[in-house]
Amino acid sequence: MPPWSDVPVLLLKAAVFGALAGPLLALFFTGLFSPGSVPALLSPSILLVAAPMQGIVWALSFFVLVSMGNWYLRSKLDGYPQQIIGTIHIIYNAIASSLAFALSMEIIAHLPGPGKGSFPSQPIFWRIVVLDGIVGAILALVISAFIKLKLQVERTQVELREKERAQSQLAEETARAQSLALQSQINPHFFFNTLNTISALIEIDPRAAQQTIGRLADMFRYTLGCTHSGPVPLEEEIRFVRDYLAIEQARFQRRLRVELPDAELNDITVPGLVLQPLVENAVKYGIAQRLDGGTVAIRVDRTGRAVRISVRNTANGDSDFGEANLFRPGHALNNVRARLRLFTGNANPLEFHRDADWVECSFNLETAKA
Repeated sequence: MPPWSDVPVLLLKAAVFGALAGPLLALFFTGLFSPGSVPALLSPSILLVAAPMQGIVWALSFFVLVSMGNWYLRSKLDGYPQQIIGTIHIIYNAIASSLAFALSMEIIAHLPGPGKGSFPSQPIFWRIVVLDGIVGAILALVISAFIKLKLQVERTQVELREKERAQSQLAEETARAQSLALQSQINPHFFFNTLNTISALIEIDPRAAQQTIGRLADMFRYTLGCTHSGPVPLEEEIRFVRDYLAIEQARFQRRLRVELPDAELNDITVPGLVLQPLVENAVKYGIAQRLDGGTVAIRVDRTGRAVRISVRNTANGDSDFGEANLFRPGHALNNVRARLRLFTGNANPLEFHRDADWVECSFNLETAKA
């Protein structure tokens, strides 16, 4: 609907149009309803005064009831299906047009001055008014019902969106709690194995055992921070693994060789303590089983936003890589797989591959949009 400040100008334009078209309208409708009165309309007083006045009445009646009514309806029906909008506009225009016609004829019948009585008042006009009023009331009830239905649907949609948002937040908080709970289970497992390593070093190299205890204290601070936080930069995770492998190298000496990425990896986030169990598994079931040892390598491969992180170790021919063996309940790898499921949404996030020389465990992530 146009601003109310524009309505006076629009009414003036309608009145001017009616005054100019009035003589033609007077001749048309007089010829239609009272053919014998046509000669009387040809007098100058009627053509110049009465007919323009009648045209103004016609124009203003149709402008107010039809044009402004359609503007108002359009604003109220916004958002409804086009079929419903079209049907309501057709019914309304039929009612408004007949009512404007009846109202114009009745006003003209009572206009003073020349041409008075050229359109005598007739009962049929009031019948039209009554009929239009009844149909209009029905239409108003229908529109009111549609508006109430629309408001109810909108309220329901808002409630559903709020419920979905609350459920999404609850799911995120639940997943975070599950991830942190699983992550906290790694701490005793990790420290138990590391203390075994230090215990072995005490007999082999007491000085190295002493240095390892200091390194273990630094690692302990990291694990405590991870247990109470969300994802961490991959750079920090690899730094932690580097310290862990340094402890293992003190135990295995030259039997353990290490390859780590040297690129900046702070833009990639992973669950805390997710790499260390994979590396520990590679050392325990790969390197420790070989007399000549082998290599543990961590690789990070990027393809656009996709990132593939893999832990590889020299193959040991006696290793059993069946799923039942790898993901036993309570085993560190089963824990890591559960946490990666929560983090990535992938039901099978860990992949194992082996050939004659290598065994590889890998998982895929996506970096955040730039």
